[in-house]
Amino acid sequence: MQPFFSIIIPTLNEELFVNKILGDLAKQKVKNFELIVVDGNSQDKTQQMILSYKKEMPITLLKMNPPNLPLQKNLGAKQAKSPYLLFLDADMSVSPSFTGVAERLIKKKQGLVFQPYVFPLEKGDYQEFNAIYPFINKLIEFSQNFNKPFSAGPAMFWERKAFLTIGGFDNIFGEDHQIIRKAHNWGIRPKFLSRLKVLFSLRRMKKEGRLLSLYKLLYSHLYLLFNEKMKKKIITYEMGGHLYKHLDEQRSKEDFIPRIKKIFRSILLEQ
Repeated sequence: MQPFFSIIIPTLNEELFVNKILGDLAKQKVKNFELIVVDGNSQDKTQQMILSYKKEMPITLLKMNPPNLPLQKNLGAKQAKSPYLLFLDADMSVSPSFTGVAERLIKKKQGLVFQPYVFPLEKGDYQEFNAIYPFINKLIEFSQNFNKPFSAGPAMFWERKAFLTIGGFDNIFGEDHQIIRKAHNWGIRPKFLSRLKVLFSLRRMKKEGRLLSLYKLLYSHLYLLFNEKMKKKIITYEMGGHLYKHLDEQRSKEDFIPRIKKIFRSILLEQ
């Protein structure tokens, strides 16, 4: 029987984090999916960990060298067999009822693109992020009413034929936001699944520090309301779980102000 979802996860050196999402998917009450992991030539035990779950769910492991986040996701989509694609990151988490509820909601609402609500995984550690994410989710949904909508991040559902028709993800920084804008240009408007939640790790925040990460979060979303695409020199993120092996907050408050000034100077020079 053909699965309803092809779940696509790009990875690179994620041995410390990928076990969580793999375990969550293995525990799904409704096994209505295939899992496609596209690995960017990990140098740790990521690939072995992925293959260790093959007895619990159908898994295809693809490899891409050198790693490239948008192209890894596109490769997974091309190999998918299901009518709907679900893109997740390696550091995310979902409830045991996630895929069953998702299928029911998608069949009921009928559409080409769906976005779940996203919330931090570490709920108790960083209360300011818990407080701000309901606002962020509503801001993302509200942005769909304008010519420059943006996404809730990498977690999104796509009808596979629609995804391939518009050309998938662009090979740029901020590909998840850009594809929502491509969809908008094609007359496709995402539907939001407020009952369906995806949890994501605050590992970037733990690495950079609260202040800088909170600033990046708010600034990037507001920036996208007025600009066509995000530029790497404005907000920078690197791919790879190896970057987060030591998650003590590394940025001091004293370091925060000069970093913000540097970002604003780069924006002013572009105008």
